[in-house]
Amino acid sequence: RLGAMLPYAPLLDLISRGSGKPLVATSGNSSGAPVCYTDEQAKEQLSAIADAVLTHNRDIVVPQDDSVAQHTQYARQRILLRRSRGYAPTFYEKTPLALQDSMLAFGAELKSTFAWQHLGNTYISPYLGDLDSFDTRERFEQVLNHFGELLQARPRQLLADRHPGYFATQLAERLAAAWQVPLQKIQHHEAHFAAVLGEHGKLTEQQDSILGVIWDGTGLGDDGRIWGGEFFVFQNGRMERAFHLEYFNWLLGDKMARESRISAMSACHGLDVLPGLLDTKFTPSEWVFYQKMLESGTSLQTSSMGRLFDAVASLLGLADKISFEGEAAMRLESLAHRYFRHHGLPATPGSFAFPLEDLSESAPIGFKSIFQNLLDGLRSGEAPELLAARWHLTLIRMIEKIASTLNVPAIAFSGGVFQNSLLVDLLIHYLKPRYKLYFHQQLSPNDECIAYGQLARARILHHY
Repeated sequence: RLGAMLPYAPLLDLISRGSGKPLVATSGNSSGAPVCYTDEQAKEQLSAIADAVLTHNRDIVVPQDDSVAQHTQYARQRILLRRSRGYAPTFYEKTPLALQDSMLAFGAELKSTFAWQHLGNTYISPYLGDLDSFDTRERFEQVLNHFGELLQARPRQLLADRHPGYFATQLAERLAAAWQVPLQKIQHHEAHFAAVLGEHGKLTEQQDSILGVIWDGTGLGDDGRIWGGEFFVFQNGRMERAFHLEYFNWLLGDKMARESRISAMSACHGLDVLPGLLDTKFTPSEWVFYQKMLESGTSLQTSSMGRLFDAVASLLGLADKISFEGEAAMRLESLAHRYFRHHGLPATPGSFAFPLEDLSESAPIGFKSIFQNLLDGLRSGEAPELLAARWHLTLIRMIEKIASTLNVPAIAFSGGVFQNSLLVDLLIHYLKPRYKLYFHQQLSPNDECIAYGQLARARILHHY
């Protein structure tokens, strides 16, 4: 996407007017590193990429990235992509969590935040970045210590994700031992669901069941697999996993998230694939090696909807490897947008959706038939724009079918997949007449909401 912004500070206005021409602006950091906020850091870290550095005689005490939000094209639904400057740490609750006097949640690994519930107020840190670098981890601890000094408090209980490899979880374990306070671990997707429920004041005293559609790239499940295509039901304090996408092979760890072609190969394993569609995306040695991995049956399993978006994008020739997170899914969304702009929305999603397999309470939701129909569409010469649109409408039909099967009056959505503005618009267009829909309002649907969701899930568990 191409974005334009007006100067949002007097100094930027002076620079803009003085230059007399449009300027290219980016954040004050190299890719993957936290934003620089001291003169020394800027001179040391940005000298190779910045022609000049404009300093100020006022020090920045607490660094914050710019916030990023978008509005969907049709319904104008706001989706926060990054919650930072101008939003954090303030959080307005419809129903206060009312936990014990001080509880601290450490969030997840990617798009990290922490959340502190203290004396009836909830404070959510600004976006702090992905905790896979030393500098970001150092920044996370620095901002956490700053909050402790501001609140003049030490938490009485800690909350963390169940993934043992997350730095945030490891930090929580270390501080729990040092402070001699209990640590409770919350499942990743339950935290997502609880976060959107908490934003709408639906954690307690709620009678009607709510379907939670939690779709993202990765999160450790209770069965040791990687979840990401989940359907939960919440009613009167009980949160249960009702359905999930069928598992497929997760290959090569984070490499799969960076190379959409691997997701396509895994999702299409065992299907009738047109020769030259998939194998040409790999070298001959890669193809043989990966096929052996798939056939061995020893790979980690996943139900990730995020990886299925990657797979479809690769099959449609949009991206086999990505240069930034979410690129493949964004290209797929853009392609489907193009189709709907030219042809409009069909009267019902079912008229365009790929056929779905029958639902069974004891079986996962099959996606193989969806992919086989997509492959057949490619074979018969259907335009990529049409297939991208049909993929999005198939997901609407899937949610619609599950909501009808479970007979729920309301549906809540969380997870990084729901940063897809087209998907949100389609949900509102087709489902809002019959269901109450809950989207995030103050938080991002991505993993930034996990820390608050951990507090919200603890609230449910403590209340009931």
